[in-house]
Amino acid sequence: MKLSRLLVAAAFALTPVILDAQEDIIYNRESTVHATVHSQGLGIGYKQGKIRDIHKTTYWDFELSYLRPLKQIKLMQYYSTSSFVYGKLNDVLILRAGYEEQRRIYGKPYWGGVELRWLYEAGASLALLKPYYYMVLVAKPTQDGGYVEEYDYQTFENSSLWIEILGKAPFKHGLDEIKLRPGVYVKGGMAFEIGTSRLRAQSIEVGAVVEYFPQGIPLMAQNPPSYVIPTLYLSYSWGSRYNKY
Repeated sequence: MKLSRLLVAAAFALTPVILDAQEDIIYNRESTVHATVHSQGLGIGYKQGKIRDIHKTTYWDFELSYLRPLKQIKLMQYYSTSSFVYGKLNDVLILRAGYEEQRRIYGKPYWGGVELRWLYEAGASLALLKPYYYMVLVAKPTQDGGYVEEYDYQTFENSSLWIEILGKAPFKHGLDEIKLRPGVYVKGGMAFEIGTSRLRAQSIEVGAVVEYFPQGIPLMAQNPPSYVIPTLYLSYSWGSRYNKY
């Protein structure tokens, strides 16, 4: 009996185990794109990652995000098809470049599931401010001391002469007046890896970003510039893993 058991064990030991060629590879690089919804707008981005070990992955993260004022309300004249935001001063896009680290809290079981990681990130921001133009009917003074009504495209700083707002001006107005505001940011959150294959990277992130601009970001009239901008975000990323030596 003992001899038969030994023979069976030896047969199993000598039997080759066939593994999936792709799934058994441990990759050291990750490349993903992501789409983000945050509490003041939307964003898109790209991450280039290096898998240090099973517990730690580091990334260079690049993102373009649109920032809208929390207090903005879109209005529309009943005879117009163009909506506008009363009191808005600038359209704001933010470019971010940062270094991120993710650490595994809970790994996937062998049958699949969700891997949980916590993450932190810090980096530099650059805000692009394009003046927000309105299409308006204005009262322009004449040489004889009177006024004449004219249609024009103007920013809110000239609102004292407006008779009526007709809508938002075409996007091209203000492109030659873009201003830059440098800043810094920090990010913290949780990542849920939901991909079913080691070859494909797929995850959902939730967290918060705090951004600081020393020069301030003027968003709405009759409000002070925003120096510290906190936002909550939800992000979905997808991409691939590969080896680079």
